[in-house]
Amino acid sequence: MKHVVLLTHGRLCEGFASALQVISGMENSLTLISMEAQDSPETMTQRVKQVLDSFPAEDPLILMTDIPVGSTTQIAIPFLETFPNLYILTGLNLGLLLEITLNPMEGDISAILREAVEASRQTLLFINDQLDSNEE
Repeated sequence: MKHVVLLTHGRLCEGFASALQVISGMENSLTLISMEAQDSPETMTQRVKQVLDSFPAEDPLILMTDIPVGSTTQIAIPFLETFPNLYILTGLNLGLLLEITLNPMEGDISAILREAVEASRQTLLFINDQLDSNEE
């Protein structure tokens, strides 16, 4: 069974969890980790390790962070060495979260995640340009 962990600055992860529940109508099983201003990198590293250790070692763990070069992502990256079933996605948005949580993750998980990231990229649009091109 896959486990999805959101690691974000502030309580952003709580907003994503709420929006996911509104859209999907399902009770979600996300694990949320908020990084607050007073949290040190060491504290966050311990918190993330505690969460990751709580899941069965054979289960896929999908950890999603908010900013690609942000501290949340930097804290997550070293865990790739000790958790072989850990997959880290960054640039969290609601479309990507929906893709990940609604997918049963059967088969090649890396391929599924790559496809989800690409699908998410395709949803980033500057609407003004879209409207301008439709008027031409």
